[in-house]
Amino acid sequence: MFRLSQHQCPSAPSRRHDPPSIWAHLDPVLKMIQENHPNVTCLHFFSDGPASQYKQKANFHLLSTVPFEKGFSTTTWNFFEASHGKGAPDGIGGTLKRTADNLVRQGQDLPYAESLFYHLKNSGSVVRLFYVGEEDVDAWVQMMEVQPLSTIKGTMKIHQVVSTEPGFLKCRDISCFCQAEKGVYDCPCYALQEASLSMKKMENPATTKQSSFDYSLRPEVIESKHIGQWCVLNYDEQPYPGIIQEVENHYIKIKCMHRNGINNFFWPSPRDDIHWYSDDQVICFIPVPLPVNKRSVQIKHDIWEYLQEHFEI
Repeated sequence: MFRLSQHQCPSAPSRRHDPPSIWAHLDPVLKMIQENHPNVTCLHFFSDGPASQYKQKANFHLLSTVPFEKGFSTTTWNFFEASHGKGAPDGIGGTLKRTADNLVRQGQDLPYAESLFYHLKNSGSVVRLFYVGEEDVDAWVQMMEVQPLSTIKGTMKIHQVVSTEPGFLKCRDISCFCQAEKGVYDCPCYALQEASLSMKKMENPATTKQSSFDYSLRPEVIESKHIGQWCVLNYDEQPYPGIIQEVENHYIKIKCMHRNGINNFFWPSPRDDIHWYSDDQVICFIPVPLPVNKRSVQIKHDIWEYLQEHFEI
């Protein structure tokens, strides 16, 4: 097993944070590994689990295809629990931000990502930098537009995805490396299951009901302008609707409903359930839930079907 001893960080003008953008940023890092460390055959990724970025079908597809095209033989993606620190990656970002702040204090203008990249690269930083242009990101976006994928049922419960051959995935609720010394990462521990991303063909498209809900409709960054927006929160691996109250950096204060039965939610009393959550716990934005009676509401059926696939409700 090999671990990079040098810190890497891509820089880019693009503000996208979706899977195509993520892999556009990973691409130069993987090329560097290929060139400098050709003996590396297995890749392990560790991240948090926002549904708009890492823990979703497009990222799973890229994980099970791109590394194999570059000559790697095994990949795993492991998800930390919400709000758990990422350690070194956050430290690298903080170091570069402080360096940029110092450059500005010294009178240096940094109006564009390219100028920031140039000055950081020449600042003597120990972090190895890569520049990713918008055209690079756009190329990955266009590639993903032609990939028909289906959601893996129980996605939000997954904590490890393993791929040992192109186009095939296995997943489980707990990460396991018990046979890593033998080079085996798809051990049967913790109910390892095969997963498929291939889109099922519809027998009669003319009569098949199409969902009007855009499941990817969640902003890459939740900001103050989204206060008052209804959303679905992932709490303890269960979905709950709520209203965004405040936004501070990567934390969101949400007034949350409680659940009573299948797709039946109500406001708790006498106290409101208002707490701060990490933004990666927000699964998606939704329209105002539909009233069932004077006290209860339900999420639109097509959205609820999507959530059932993710949470195995």
